[in-house]
Amino acid sequence: MNFIKKIFLDFYIFLKMLILGSCSLISEMCCFVQPIKNPINRENEYVVVTGGNRGIGWSTVKSLAESGMKVIVGCRDGPSRDLLYQSVKQAELPTESVEWINLDMSSMESVRAFGQAILDKNVPISLLINNAGTMASYTLTKDGFESAFAINYLGHFLLTHLLMPRLIAAGTNDKAARIVNVSSSGQALGFFQINDLQGESYYNKFGAYCQSKAAQIMFTKVLHELLTSKNKPVKVYAVHPGVIKTNVWSKYWFTHFTSIFSGFLGKTEAQGAQRVVYAALSPKAEDLSGNFFENSKVVQPIALVRNRDMQTQLWEKSCQLLDISQFGGL
Repeated sequence: MNFIKKIFLDFYIFLKMLILGSCSLISEMCCFVQPIKNPINRENEYVVVTGGNRGIGWSTVKSLAESGMKVIVGCRDGPSRDLLYQSVKQAELPTESVEWINLDMSSMESVRAFGQAILDKNVPISLLINNAGTMASYTLTKDGFESAFAINYLGHFLLTHLLMPRLIAAGTNDKAARIVNVSSSGQALGFFQINDLQGESYYNKFGAYCQSKAAQIMFTKVLHELLTSKNKPVKVYAVHPGVIKTNVWSKYWFTHFTSIFSGFLGKTEAQGAQRVVYAALSPKAEDLSGNFFENSKVVQPIALVRNRDMQTQLWEKSCQLLDISQFGGL
């Protein structure tokens, strides 16, 4: 791609992000979080959460542990693990309620090892929360995948494939197991390069992030249809947790003002987690599998994300990249 075209596309994405970000902030200011009204007891059931050591992930872990669930958290060794255990101690959660297993979502080898460690426990998994995410400058993982695509989407595609037998074992006709893919309203950017998923010909960090989040919604839809066709007791949802008060955007000069406004218009990490927990536990979501949620309500993603041909192509390319012949044994 020539330099002039790249500058034009960068400016277009920057402008569209500002418009979408402003609209999201206004929408967030006008809506309220809908927590689950009645406490739900899921004592001794197992849940897996990726990236559960900080932010929305940690708040989700805390809520699930307080509901009685045994939470398996996947995050990196070292400071990330230490932060998790420090948070567990500060929250005064029972030490046996949260278990850490090493996981680097950028490495498919690590994802496979994490999945195998869980399978070796031989316990049914009632919930899988695919939460871990990143947005960064262009880098390739050791597997040769663009980092945002690998961490936000492809690693979770693989993990879901690996844990599907345990999810099916946990589900019943009365209470299905659930998968929650933490996505983003960034899907509305409409940036999706099905023939250049690794960003080799053109890369924009915001575009790559939004593309990976759109991929999660497409994955949700196709997986729902596959599970339904096979009559398996597993439901799957994609969730936008909201515009969250965070300093992640303040690193970039042109979104610095947006981060300032999100500080008093956005929701807290705990409130964002409530939206994730709603999809994970609420009885009201039981029959809404395959959908994309914003503020605990089903919304339509943009037409590009709903495109059936695009969804099928993404699914097939994902299976090819990961050498999966039969997803989840389905």
